[in-house]
Amino acid sequence: MFNKRITWIILSAVMFISAGVLIFYFLWANGFIAPPDVSPTTEYAEFTYPSLDSTEHLTPDGVIKRLDPEHKGTVDQDKNPVNFEELQAMNPDIIGWIHMSSPFISQPILRSPTNDSYYLSHNASKKYDKAGSLFIEHKYNGTDFEDMCTIIYGHRMSNGAMFGNLQATMNKLDLSANTQYIVIYLPDNVKIYQICATIVRDKRHILYYNNFDSESSYSSFIDEVYSSRGKNVELVDDAKPEYGDKLLILSTCLRGDRTQRFLVIAKEIGGDSQSQPVD
Repeated sequence: MFNKRITWIILSAVMFISAGVLIFYFLWANGFIAPPDVSPTTEYAEFTYPSLDSTEHLTPDGVIKRLDPEHKGTVDQDKNPVNFEELQAMNPDIIGWIHMSSPFISQPILRSPTNDSYYLSHNASKKYDKAGSLFIEHKYNGTDFEDMCTIIYGHRMSNGAMFGNLQATMNKLDLSANTQYIVIYLPDNVKIYQICATIVRDKRHILYYNNFDSESSYSSFIDEVYSSRGKNVELVDDAKPEYGDKLLILSTCLRGDRTQRFLVIAKEIGGDSQSQPVD
């Protein structure tokens, strides 16, 4: 009788501890514990650009002021701070470089020519990495960011890597009062986008279900975005995209609910067919 009682006590303790571990893992995995509210540093990134000794030349304001008004959006090779020849010698799947100030994100953009899920679990050096990389899908987007809508995917890592700080930082910003930009460096060009909205959306594939080359489909999507309400939603009315504006969307899992996506939506303001922003 005594031994049975001890056995039941031990089993109860094991079950209690196991339940506690499972609850903790669920809360941690969904971002309720240790939310991504830290500033990522180089220690979080497996891949760092070897020749980039300073981010000073990558600041969006600096890029905007340096654009040649005669060649809107283009950057001379000697002025491009990203050495794509060096990068692509290491990995030809590196097709661009994204830079943001808030949150600070300065990372290569990957695009596998055959497997759109590859960079979910591999870094820019093609090594297995649970943080993955920031990437676009070859099935839906080209390498030149000339599609009407380009989507960059990235994990929401709890240490702030990839898009780990995207939601927490964007929720603290007033986009209407403080215009935020995204800079995309390409081997022979630069794209500048103004952030115009942040929303929460289900995980349905945006590029599969929306034809952005169609004016009606494009407008319906934007109208849906601007009808969004609730937490994590911010809309800049003065920057509402119109058909013809090329879109850039950053997509990551919503903190607290991995079945939802947190989206940052921006429109191109610096490019061959776009007018130049004022300094």
